[in-house]
Amino acid sequence: MTSDSQKHFLADRVRALATVILTRRGDLTVIDTKKDTGVDFHVYIEREDKPMRLTFGVLLRGVMSPVTAEHANKVLRPTMGQFQGMRKFTYPVCLFFFAMREEQEFFSWLAEPVVSAGSPKLLHHQAVNCIPLTDDLLSGVVEQIVAWYDAVETVLIV
Repeated sequence: MTSDSQKHFLADRVRALATVILTRRGDLTVIDTKKDTGVDFHVYIEREDKPMRLTFGVLLRGVMSPVTAEHANKVLRPTMGQFQGMRKFTYPVCLFFFAMREEQEFFSWLAEPVVSAGSPKLLHHQAVNCIPLTDDLLSGVVEQIVAWYDAVETVLIV
């Protein structure tokens, strides 16, 4: 397999794995937006009780060999530089990182939604902080995003 073939294979597999993880939840819709935004996916949280669209971005990366979370943070430093070079996002953005041989899945916030004293903030991180990506973690991420949008709605809609 050529180097280019391997890169395409890895990219396709990363996209497929991320799609599977996200679509296991019935309330998430995944849209491929890499060409338009620089973020690989935009994910919509389906909530009938909300007048606004709840969106978050997902940047995808992967490697073939197994890694620790600490090593993943080092590998992803250039990605963080690329992200910081993009426009400032006005909605939450996270990173999914996959190590294929051991089927490892990691998560890190890039633009983290935070609610402090009822006030919504979007914290643009300076460094990656990978932690294992689990279904429970993803549920917490979705809850954090929904809480942030609830706070945004309270501030914007009078």
